[in-house]
Amino acid sequence: MVEKKLQRPTMETTTSARTVQQAIQEFYHKNDFGEDGGVNQKIAWIKFGFFSLPMPNFESRKDNVYLHDVSHIVTGNNTTWQGESAVSAWEVASGGWSKLYIPWLLTLWAMGLGMLFYNRSTVNAFKQGLTMHNALSCGLTRNEINRLTVDELKKVLSGKPKSKKSILFWSVLSLGIFVFPILVTLLSILVIIKFI
Repeated sequence: MVEKKLQRPTMETTTSARTVQQAIQEFYHKNDFGEDGGVNQKIAWIKFGFFSLPMPNFESRKDNVYLHDVSHIVTGNNTTWQGESAVSAWEVASGGWSKLYIPWLLTLWAMGLGMLFYNRSTVNAFKQGLTMHNALSCGLTRNEINRLTVDELKKVLSGKPKSKKSILFWSVLSLGIFVFPILVTLLSILVIIKFI
């Protein structure tokens, strides 16, 4: 009988064997998001690469920021503007946010930024999302997701029949949401200047 030589696990095997919970904690540590992504803080800093925006840390965000962070783990996108835009486009295509309105606005805003400045990666991420579920739409609880390895979760989320969501519709909507606050700000400045 020939004895098989055991192979040492490679870095890739070790990395893919991480549970989602381990990967999320590494993600928080790497990006300096604090324990559990900062869900216990009063103010949430929405990071886009080197740029951060403060916003109240609403209960709905505390309950659901984890779902967005899982999207980063599944897609492998970082927290730069380009990475956030790609994750956001993937989330829209892979099931969106149901009745969670603030995440919808933030996601569409980031997708609009991507459509304007990072078109190729944003469109590719949207196309990838059309055949996948996201952590919200997959039907698993947070505990069930946490216990899976990253590879197992990717398998669970993959293989969805291709969605018929129109990239044109979602691109136009996201661009409108991205540009709207800029236009309002510019118009406000013009009105103020006119009356000074």
